[in-house]
Amino acid sequence: MLDGIQAIVFAEALMVLIADLVAAGWIFRIYLHNRRRSALAFSLAWVFDFLAILSTVLTNPTFQMVGMLLLPAFSALIFYGAVKFLEEESITVRYRTLSMLAVMPVAFMIYMIGVYIYTGDAVWSVTSAATLGITGIFVIAGGLLLRETVEIYKSAIRYLYISIILFGVHLIPAALFGNTDWYKAIGFTLSTALIISMVVAMVKLTSSEFFMPREGKTVQPVDLKPGVIVVNGKEYQKLKEKLKDRPVLAFVRDVTQVPDGWQYYFVTTIPFQGRFKNTINPTNLARMTELSYKYLEESARMGEQGVIVIDCLEYLTVYNSWESLMKFLSKLRDFVIVNKGTLILVIEKESLENRLYAQLRKLME
Repeated sequence: MLDGIQAIVFAEALMVLIADLVAAGWIFRIYLHNRRRSALAFSLAWVFDFLAILSTVLTNPTFQMVGMLLLPAFSALIFYGAVKFLEEESITVRYRTLSMLAVMPVAFMIYMIGVYIYTGDAVWSVTSAATLGITGIFVIAGGLLLRETVEIYKSAIRYLYISIILFGVHLIPAALFGNTDWYKAIGFTLSTALIISMVVAMVKLTSSEFFMPREGKTVQPVDLKPGVIVVNGKEYQKLKEKLKDRPVLAFVRDVTQVPDGWQYYFVTTIPFQGRFKNTINPTNLARMTELSYKYLEESARMGEQGVIVIDCLEYLTVYNSWESLMKFLSKLRDFVIVNKGTLILVIEKESLENRLYAQLRKLME
């Protein structure tokens, strides 16, 4: 019976090793294309998971001792990759998520005390159980952070963060029963299923069009002068038709008439989670700046003329001081010019005082 269990564990370990290598190689190849540090971190995470699994099937005591550091390294890279991923997407973590991370030190100590009370094995508790516990803490934390991007990446990130959190949670029974023969096949089967699920989801995420650069897509040149264009609503409708097939970055209030090919953000004070691919608060000018910088740099790298549309200028004046708004637009204007892009500002002249409208036109020249 024991030989049968060992055969199952060995076969599943082999499956995980192959999955780890495939994920590491695939995601590293994507990193070479887009140079996103999150992709590099995720790729290295699977390398460390490969080494951690390898340490469980080898009998060398020294390598097994080193193996206790490999699994926490895997979790640290998953967590770091999630942090870099949020930074690359210019997403601010919600306070509720951060508050959930705050309870983890206490949860870890309760977990350690519980393992020792249940097993009565001090050596197991401070070695293998501690390794599993700290790994679970950071894996779950990484999953919670990745959850913040669900409005952008939809199912691609949803499957991943759920798999990651479940993997972290499953390490709790692994610490309680991992030194018993009857749990080894069950635990390793569960671990294998979750790791393969994580691999598939992560490959799907990093292969998505939002994560990958826009290579291989030909964009027809458009007769649009670089710099800043201030237009009214009627002029904007004509430009919209002209730009409908281009990868425009737009900040809008009306989400019902946005061309399918545009990357748009609904500017609103209400999150509307789940209804739109992304929302942004009108006071968060810093995030709008970061998103614009990233888009213009990517467009310039691809040899394309980046086009940014701000179709909510009147709305922004309600929630920001005029001075702050002018600083934001001036900075954005400079970056548009450096990258030979175009910034389209949509505003009705009658909506502003003559003095303010003249100042806007002067600063945008």
